[in-house]
Amino acid sequence: MPIKDLIEFILYLAPGFIASELYNAKYPVKERGQFVQITWSIIWGIIILSVIRWVDEKFFSFALNSNSESFPSFRFIIALFGSGLLLGIIRIYLYMIRFKLSLKYNSFRSMAPDPQSIWVKINQKENTDWAVVFLNDNCIYLGWISNYTYNPNNENQDFLLSSARRVDENLEALYTIDGKGVYLNTRDVKRIEFIQGQS
Repeated sequence: MPIKDLIEFILYLAPGFIASELYNAKYPVKERGQFVQITWSIIWGIIILSVIRWVDEKFFSFALNSNSESFPSFRFIIALFGSGLLLGIIRIYLYMIRFKLSLKYNSFRSMAPDPQSIWVKINQKENTDWAVVFLNDNCIYLGWISNYTYNPNNENQDFLLSSARRVDENLEALYTIDGKGVYLNTRDVKRIEFIQGQS
């Protein structure tokens, strides 16, 4: 394959890749194989390229040189990359709108996006329950999960238990954590029980 064709292929692949990676950075999914990644990048790239060429012809009289037979112009490259970023942002906002509508209106529940992990579902901001965390070393902590990580490629996830206290089996406080909280990792956790918010 001539170097010019290879560069053009990468340029047309890049916008779809940018759109997918931007969305996946906000809403992580399990790492996909290279074939699937390239396929989706090509699909999104073709959509983006088609829209840019249509807009360039319809509204800009080919000012972006999208119909050029030679190497793509700088304006056309900027339009491709900018469109990839824009598509990624639009997909993120569509996800957020779907999620908020499904929470607010019962009739929209069926359109709620699936975060693809129970860990993400139970840690949504709307969950006001407190967590009782039972560790492998038999320590028990009570608090609320104020921050957490979610990387679908990792088996274990970090989380911060804020407004935390070390408790006994009856949930009686042994002492209170007066700093930011307790930094934990799910590998050290036997189970987590959720109870309605306490003061």
